[in-house]
Amino acid sequence: MPESTSDPSAVTRRRRAVLSAWAGFAVDSYSIYIASSVLLPALVYFQGDMSPETKSIFAGMTLAATLLGRPLGGLIFGHFADRLGRRRVGAVTIYGFGTISLLIACLPGAELIGPIPATTLLLALRFVEGIFLGGEYTAATPMALEYAPPHRRGLIGAVIQCAASGGPLLVAVAMALTLMVAPSGGLDSPYVQWGWRLPFILGFVLSFLVAWFLRRRVEESPIQEEAVAQAGERAKSPVRMILRGGPGRAFIQAWVTMTGLFFIVTVTTSVLNQFLLQNEGYTPADLANTQLVIPVCMASYIFFGWLSDHIGRKPALYIGGALQLTLYPVVITLVGSGSVRGWWNLTLLAVAAHCLTVAPFGVLPAYINERFATIVRSTGWGVAYGTAVIIPSFFSYYMIWLSALVPFVHTAGVLAAFGAILILVATVCGPETRGIDLRKAGEDAEREPAAPPVEVAAPPSLTPAKEQA
Repeated sequence: MPESTSDPSAVTRRRRAVLSAWAGFAVDSYSIYIASSVLLPALVYFQGDMSPETKSIFAGMTLAATLLGRPLGGLIFGHFADRLGRRRVGAVTIYGFGTISLLIACLPGAELIGPIPATTLLLALRFVEGIFLGGEYTAATPMALEYAPPHRRGLIGAVIQCAASGGPLLVAVAMALTLMVAPSGGLDSPYVQWGWRLPFILGFVLSFLVAWFLRRRVEESPIQEEAVAQAGERAKSPVRMILRGGPGRAFIQAWVTMTGLFFIVTVTTSVLNQFLLQNEGYTPADLANTQLVIPVCMASYIFFGWLSDHIGRKPALYIGGALQLTLYPVVITLVGSGSVRGWWNLTLLAVAAHCLTVAPFGVLPAYINERFATIVRSTGWGVAYGTAVIIPSFFSYYMIWLSALVPFVHTAGVLAAFGAILILVATVCGPETRGIDLRKAGEDAEREPAAPPVEVAAPPSLTPAKEQA
């Protein structure tokens, strides 16, 4: 079981592990969302005189390039986090994407080297950054949950995951402050020429601070140290272990669940912002102000994580998935329809979209980590999380194809509804895990159950008369 809550030193270690996981995921999400927010008004710096159609595809690919790098990061760093330790690997990944953020801030634009080289460099760096981003959560979240008491694991997982909204808050603050000193406009405006670089430099600084704290102030979880010591040289490749038998079934369920959720996430993180900016009178400054309000949806993570500790992981996922299926398509369609007027109304719809999006995310950190044994936990969580982004990352193409069947404004809602259905179906196929001992998680999945003893009844003629009576 996790260390006793009555031991002050154990409580301190737990708090540091949770804090480092939250902060690491916050700068992780900061680095992801910065492309669809800070870069959006400055894309002309890289695009030059590209056609409007090409510009639209490029806007989506700045996010997709990052998401496509994350599966590779999950595979690489998940393996080493399970074999070498979560703390060390977590620090390496955060140093990595912090350095890439600084390199992006130094990129030349289309005026200097042409639109194709400029966009290629940006997409290449975003892909490499995605590899490090994909490695960060493979280490930090499992380590923090291994410190957590079983009856609060859902809540603590939700607190860590809500850093995904803390990142956009930091992006919004950075963007708002930048626009105050570097107004946005045409190609020659201060924001387009140099202002967009400042939030990337801030991301570099924050990443190095978090990585230093993780490396110097956080200790490896006792559960993982014990599992590594027991496995010793007998340890197999974690990647191969999660692709067969019980771990394989757990991985498929986790992957389908996360794939469904990422269909909704990609719509929210990219399409929602584009829909907002298409509304008459809604400016990039309005978007920055909306993003200052959106982090209130962190309450949605925490509520569903807390709920899963009380009613179970699966019932909480059923509720979250059902709300996404019925309400989310309506909300995103209203934003894109142009029929809603006023900053407050559009902001309330944006907040509703984010709250619906993150509801299952309040449950999944605990649920997925509870599905895997300690020696494969980082790999199972990281690879399922990372590879699940691949199919949804091409959402812009799906929307174009769907527009042949339904009006374009409805295509985002259709993708979100499909994602919600995947979440509900995958939840049906998995077990309940609330309150399990993480030291024993995945044990039944990793070995074949022993055959039950066969009882052979004695022949009636040989049974003593007293026993027959």
